[in-house]
Amino acid sequence: MTIDPQKIQLAGFVSQASFALTLTLLAWSDRRSRGMVWLAGACGLQLFASLSRNMWNTGIKSLNDAAGSCLLILLFFFVYMGLRWFVVRRKLRSISGPLCVSLSMVVVLAINPFSDSLGLAIARLTALTIMGKTVEMLLNTRFRALRANSRTTATILICVICVVAFRLPIDLHILSVSATVQTVAKAATMLFATLLLFSFVGLFVAESKRRLHDETRIDSLTGLRNRRAMEETALHEVGVSLNSGRSLAMLMMDVDHFKRLNDTWGHSLGDRALRAIGGVLLTVTGADDRVMRMGGEEFAVLLPGYDMNSAARVAERLRATVEGLRLNENDEIASFTISIGVGVWREGERGWTDMLRRADVALYRAKREGRNRVVLCSDNPAAPLAHTSATAALPKAASPVIEGRAGWRPSAVQPVVHRTAHAPEADIAVAEVSQA
Repeated sequence: MTIDPQKIQLAGFVSQASFALTLTLLAWSDRRSRGMVWLAGACGLQLFASLSRNMWNTGIKSLNDAAGSCLLILLFFFVYMGLRWFVVRRKLRSISGPLCVSLSMVVVLAINPFSDSLGLAIARLTALTIMGKTVEMLLNTRFRALRANSRTTATILICVICVVAFRLPIDLHILSVSATVQTVAKAATMLFATLLLFSFVGLFVAESKRRLHDETRIDSLTGLRNRRAMEETALHEVGVSLNSGRSLAMLMMDVDHFKRLNDTWGHSLGDRALRAIGGVLLTVTGADDRVMRMGGEEFAVLLPGYDMNSAARVAERLRATVEGLRLNENDEIASFTISIGVGVWREGERGWTDMLRRADVALYRAKREGRNRVVLCSDNPAAPLAHTSATAALPKAASPVIEGRAGWRPSAVQPVVHRTAHAPEADIAVAEVSQA
């Protein structure tokens, strides 16, 4: 059985043309996937090299070989940059990589007229180095949703590295093999290159699914996680606490008199206030995946590893920081406050709803006690209090209250004096919280 090299070359050309068109359309249809621009450029370079190969054979051989070697280096650099966008999503830390690629192409152009074998060796070794760095990067991707596709692409790239390394001594005439082996090696190169292009499309699809998954769990106004994401995160954290015995706390908070804020200053300032509160929550807690906007003016924070006292300190810091915020609206200064309820997970609970209910009870109590305060859930919480005058007279000792202290100065905000409600010690147990 004989293998026709021309048929292999024709099949490779059709494959390259199809994928060049496909990747270009994908890059054009989704401008946010900037990595596809690099990958489409790499496929276009490969197609250009295939189209120009016959034309180069009629010109000066040394110049043609040098141009082909430089295209090979540039092609794999484009592949590296495209895949880097998918799995790293960071800018290059230095320009040493692009400088080395440029230097290698200059060296190939300079050496090739005197020794085409040395120029080819430098080009292939540079390409192998770039592919090796690409494999290392793919195996250490930051995104869990892309790990399977990244490992598949890395496996295909390793196969490409093996084929290119095998063909190098053959093309340098160091290793003598039969024509059939050479044809099989070229066919293997074409096969793995086609599989690599398929993996590029797979990465694009995986990235689109990951982005859709994240967008359905992000609040569009504040950029925080939404309730759906909170439910998933809370279930995960409860599972970790069940297995390890780690403490877990939840803060439920509500903007005080938010309707009055909207009616007085307008909905645009209300939106700015919600975004500002979201920024405070992210800054103070330092965990963007555990800060959620539950809906309307309600927010929630999960605090893994925090008990009641440590969660109370975080809550008081949040309350005081928000109290110190000032927003400028039509040359007037607007301020607002929040009420916070603290609930903790109890050992043996297999869900998060009881912890949420306790935090809600504490939040309702905080709003009934005068707002702008932190209330801790009691050891034996009752059902959420009803909005009636009778319940307002219930004993206040059901849950301790953390009152703001005069002169408490949160960092990076204006100093504000918090006026506390005066109540007998017999009715309200005031928890003293040290400044965070």
